[in-house]
Amino acid sequence: MTLKIAICGLGHATRDIHIPAYRKLSDVEVVGGFDPNVKSGNYSFPLFNSVEEMIEQAKPDMLAIVTPTATHFELAKTGLNAGCHVFVEKPFMSNLEEADEIVALAEKLGKQVIVNNQYRFMNIHEAAKEQIGTAGFGDLLFMSVNQTFLVSDKTEDGWRGNDPQRTCKEFGIHTLDLARYYFGEDPVSITARMPKGDNPGGPDFLNLLQLEFSGDRVAHIMLDRLSKGPHRYLDIRLDGSNGMVETSLGGKIEFHAGVKSGSRKPYVEIDFSMGGRARLYHGDKYKKLASDPLDLFAHATHKLIKTFMVAMEKGITPPCSGADNKRTLALVYAAYESSEKNIPITMQY
Repeated sequence: MTLKIAICGLGHATRDIHIPAYRKLSDVEVVGGFDPNVKSGNYSFPLFNSVEEMIEQAKPDMLAIVTPTATHFELAKTGLNAGCHVFVEKPFMSNLEEADEIVALAEKLGKQVIVNNQYRFMNIHEAAKEQIGTAGFGDLLFMSVNQTFLVSDKTEDGWRGNDPQRTCKEFGIHTLDLARYYFGEDPVSITARMPKGDNPGGPDFLNLLQLEFSGDRVAHIMLDRLSKGPHRYLDIRLDGSNGMVETSLGGKIEFHAGVKSGSRKPYVEIDFSMGGRARLYHGDKYKKLASDPLDLFAHATHKLIKTFMVAMEKGITPPCSGADNKRTLALVYAAYESSEKNIPITMQY
């Protein structure tokens, strides 16, 4: 059975992620697109003058919402009320009340709402998750997340750069979702510091987040967009009782040569990881677990959609559902509350 998808929003996320992702699936067809700022272009599907016209004429099974967050609520309602499943970019909704309403509407109408938490579906993060509980890794005790991102006029152009709730809501939501994914549960509390220095009304370019999980386990997240240093897109370290896993998102081609300590034997290592890599360490020794292709965002998104289609065939709730993502969204807004009040926030889901 072919899944017919219509797309709202034809910006770079659609062009660089969604369309390439759908092309990887032989049983997915894009049947239309709508963007008020795009009237024509080199697309393999027809463009429409409104989302209502697109749904009525193209008759999609799923409406993909790839637009600014403030538009998600009304577009999701339109799609659900027209009988479509909804695939929406993060952040899911502008607040928890909107998320509650959309989740309830989907349940009432027997439709699914899926949020594009594609980081869970990257090869490196799946491979890291599979290590948790194994003899070589043991129990997950601590998670450390680091990003150093050099901002520019290009990265801050448009709605993202104009939002004072910038970094945690637009990117931190991925790291908070990965923390829930790796620990396999919701944190009991979150503490956040988002110092803004001499620009108190500006965006949160520095996020220092700490999540407390059961069993005295902790996740620490640092997202640094103040730095003028080297770009590190996303590095994660998972400390287990028997081993440690590191994942690094971003292309790497590395050549190392030297002499091993102890044996004094010379060595040469070459590693090609175009989109990212995951390694399992025991002291200085490691083995490579996985890598990702250069188009890792499209690749991961296509895996998410494929998993959704399998879930629909089996009649089960797919991963990354709106109900599940609402819990990640709650962490985002709790982080901003914690920073503003300078207190830990105990989570109430």
